[in-house]
Amino acid sequence: MKMNFQFSGLICLLMLLVACTKDKSSNVNQDRIYQDLELFYDSNTDKTTVIARFKFGGATGTFLELDSGATVKFNGEMLPFNNLLFGHSKEYAGRLNAGTFVYTNVDGKIFTNTLAAIDTIAFPASLDTVPKSAAYDLAWAGTALQPDETVGIFIGSWTWGQDALYLQDADGATNIVLGKAQLSTLPVGPSTFYMERTVSKKLIEKTTVGGVINTKYRAKNKVVQVID
Repeated sequence: MKMNFQFSGLICLLMLLVACTKDKSSNVNQDRIYQDLELFYDSNTDKTTVIARFKFGGATGTFLELDSGATVKFNGEMLPFNNLLFGHSKEYAGRLNAGTFVYTNVDGKIFTNTLAAIDTIAFPASLDTVPKSAAYDLAWAGTALQPDETVGIFIGSWTWGQDALYLQDADGATNIVLGKAQLSTLPVGPSTFYMERTVSKKLIEKTTVGGVINTKYRAKNKVVQVID
């Protein structure tokens, strides 16, 4: 079973990092450093993780570790480098829903960016079975999507490769229709449903290559019976 799936891309990232390398931020042009900033709250663990990743050249560039006086802070606290996540990171107990990243490069230039707040989201209490043979309209418990928000649902089964992924990004949406094409590939029996809400904004203070700041909320997972 695919446990602890994260729409933030953590699992995919970890798979890719096997072949990745990193460099020191002092070795590159400071105006070509891309910032990828994130706050992720997981209601299953009641932990908030903040991550600041720096990449040379753009979103897919080489990962960078800040050095030579370059730092990044979240709400005034220094974020140490995490080799597993290829970024500067810190965990907090409970839910944080606001905060500010302050990045200072090796030249002493400061970039300050504040997270957008995000609403909670949950699976409906009535969700207990889903048929393979027909589309299913899943209306989540929570507010409608605002601009720059998305909701993703991943269904992980006990059979490797028999999974489903759905995304909703329409402004004002309160539901996701789980299409038959993907549902039909799921095995009969229990599957774990994962849902994540994301607010993604472009950075206000950035270099010429830009960056992004994401606030993410993971709903409590739910085991659902898939039936014929």
